[in-house]
Amino acid sequence: MKNLITACFLLIHVISGFGQKQELTLKDAILGGMSNVYSQSPSQLQWIPSSSNLSFVDDNNIISQPAESADTSILLSLEDLNTALKLDEALKSIPRFTWKNESEIFFHSGSSYFILDVTKKKVMKQFDLPDGAMHTTFNDLKSACAYVLEDNLFVLNEKGKSTQVTSDGGNGIVYGQSVHRNEFGITCGLFWSPSGQNLAFYRMDESMVTDYPLVDISSIPARIQNIKYPMAGQQSHHVKLGVFNLSGDPLAYMNTEGPKDQYLCSVGWTPDSKSVIIGLLNRDQNHLKLNRYDAEKGHLIKPILEEKSDKYVEPENAAWFNPNNPEEFIWMSERSGYQHLYLYDLEGKLKRTLTLEKWEAQKIIGFDKTGNYLLVQGTGETISKNRMEDETYNAMQRYTHIIDFQLMGHVLLDSAIGTHSPMMNSTGEYVFEHFTSTTIPYEINLYSTTGKKVRTILKGTDPLADYIISKPEIMTLRSLNDHSLYTRIIKPSNFDPSKKYPVLIYVYGGPHAQLITDRYLAGAPLWMYWFAEQGYIAATLDNRGSANRGLEFEQETFRNLGELEMLDQNELVKFLQRQEYVDSDRLAIHGWSYGGFMTINMLETFPGTFKAGIAGGPVCDWSMYEVMYTERYMDTPSTNAEGFEKANLVNRVSEIEDDLLVIHGTMDDVVVWQHSQTLLKSAVDNEIQLDYFVYPGHPHNVRGKDRLHLMEKVLGYAEERIGPGTK
Repeated sequence: MKNLITACFLLIHVISGFGQKQELTLKDAILGGMSNVYSQSPSQLQWIPSSSNLSFVDDNNIISQPAESADTSILLSLEDLNTALKLDEALKSIPRFTWKNESEIFFHSGSSYFILDVTKKKVMKQFDLPDGAMHTTFNDLKSACAYVLEDNLFVLNEKGKSTQVTSDGGNGIVYGQSVHRNEFGITCGLFWSPSGQNLAFYRMDESMVTDYPLVDISSIPARIQNIKYPMAGQQSHHVKLGVFNLSGDPLAYMNTEGPKDQYLCSVGWTPDSKSVIIGLLNRDQNHLKLNRYDAEKGHLIKPILEEKSDKYVEPENAAWFNPNNPEEFIWMSERSGYQHLYLYDLEGKLKRTLTLEKWEAQKIIGFDKTGNYLLVQGTGETISKNRMEDETYNAMQRYTHIIDFQLMGHVLLDSAIGTHSPMMNSTGEYVFEHFTSTTIPYEINLYSTTGKKVRTILKGTDPLADYIISKPEIMTLRSLNDHSLYTRIIKPSNFDPSKKYPVLIYVYGGPHAQLITDRYLAGAPLWMYWFAEQGYIAATLDNRGSANRGLEFEQETFRNLGELEMLDQNELVKFLQRQEYVDSDRLAIHGWSYGGFMTINMLETFPGTFKAGIAGGPVCDWSMYEVMYTERYMDTPSTNAEGFEKANLVNRVSEIEDDLLVIHGTMDDVVVWQHSQTLLKSAVDNEIQLDYFVYPGHPHNVRGKDRLHLMEKVLGYAEERIGPGTK
């Protein structure tokens, strides 16, 4: 049997002639045609529970490998799987699976879910889901399944008995789905208890929210598809949290006191499965109460903690309970100015602060086998002397921090500069990390949780080594108040500093985003490298308001979106204009969503600077954007009339002097089509010429095969205005 490196690492070099590099195509860059030349990570690499063994899939076999050895053994072949399943149509490959325990895997084929013992080669069908089942969620034991069907909630047990939990779904009542438009870290609406016997679920009443019409042209005549879209300052939905018990106890709703339009977030269970923890966030989003409720009766047991801000608080994580002490939990908070970890007991007493200083804890990995050390993924803290004299540079990197649980000190599992993504085994003995940086395309390394490197599982080579492509340059510029601003410059591989190059600036600029990271390609999409090879420079800057830099950096834009961001992006413009190799008369700018807002805003704020702007799905009037996001960063149109007026691109359209292409998907349910149509009408009213293009049937972004068409449109428009690239 081949070892893991040779079994799972496949790099296909496509070479045109001997030693001759070939050109990247835009189609390859956009549609993933390059996938056959990327280093292939071990397929489905994961830890086997209660062991120190890894598992992965190779050549349609599930393979096992000890942590400290390259020896491998086959646990299950595709032939074994098909023999056990006895389906009418045999599977052609090993399906995606998770480990239920150290000997059983859980997987599905179609709407049927199975548990298979890899040692006995025996399979058992666990669940058969009905057609149309959505938002399917399983408890940890895989002994029960919850799903939504025709807007109501159902629970299916391992004996095949289905229970309809609710009956009033529909007509604005939504069960078991993500609420609050996926803000506050909410990604689902169903929460199984640790025991697997209780299910907490969201009930969202949107009946009071105004219907917003989307026009579906897939039928003749076209039909209206109404969605619920609460805009800033308007009536919002009401959310409750219910609990269903598999034993048949009466359904209980938690008595979450407060206004009906408050937000319920950070939902989780106590380890004994008797209590539910819920964060109650007021609509102003500046006051959070974390409460404990009785799961059976729904009454409030105990307020645990509160957080307040004169701007906003932004809870995005549930309480994380200490597996070694069920009365303790870790709370993630930005109260210190950076996201850190705080240890509380269930009475609400802060026992100690676990992390400090100017870095951000982002994900709790778990305890080592001794329980003395907690592993956490986060940004960097120390100054990178060998890369740059700038401590904030480390926010572009991710590390695995080993935290002394009692004394608070911490070290890095591996200090190699770049992006580390860890996964620890269930016994707390080992961690493997996916690692990448601007200089290292891809590695997988294995460590003991004491920090000792055990071995390298995979060491990739540059997957684009046989293609004509340049390397990114990362630097920092300075904002007017001396913040460092991450900047990425991509030049042609045959760059000649004596020549003048046209430039395309790509921008996003909004909260919750960081475009420039210390990873392969520096976080840039491959189309930027293709465009650079056509004789252009592609440049990007993360302005104030963007993510992972602490509250001061993020909150400077509060109530005034689109002001400081413009000044920071203009620092990039001025930097480029100072470079001898830049043709300052040939600049273009492009962005989508918040980046579309930024693109139009840059043209309105600095007229005459750009030859072209290409804005996709742009927010043009923040009073028409959704409640949760807008009111967090801008308050409401009535409480911040000046801020909304300044950020209104529609009212400033007469300031546009440069060519502008606006693009929108006609079924956009995030930044509704009305934004750009309102801008377009204002342009007509003010006798301003602009170009406009729609993608029929597409939502907020253009995906699938049509994305190639989109990028041809975007880059073609830029090229027509700033001229051909410099060769």
